Amino acid sequence: MTADPTIGIWPLRIEECECHRDGLVVSGEIDLNGHDEWEQALRRATARTAAAHLHLAELRFIDVRGVTLLVNIADTLGEGKRIVVHDAPPGLQRVMKVLWPEAGAAIAIEGER
Repeated sequence: MTADPTIGIWPLRIEECECHRDGLVVSGEIDLNGHDEWEQALRRATARTAAAHLHLAELRFIDVRGVTLLVNIADTLGEGKRIVVHDAPPGLQRVMKVLWPEAGAAIAIEGER
């Protein structure tokens, strides 16, 4: 994905993942412009499987609201369900450690950048 160098925007893209049957590949930026799309994608992914896999290696930025949506949706998951985050960006991990240090039950972070 390439940014528009004149305005520095990295559009949010959320696609089905070929590496996991019920996974998503997320790239670009999760900010005010993408919160609704992010929330809907998370809800769809977590509704159809016990372990929704999110591949974030190409995610350049996620704001606090984007992390909040992830945590809130994980909190609503039933027993035995979880979200597995692959290659989490440092900002996501920092926000989780500061605001939700105990949120590990339904969110597993595998790999980091």
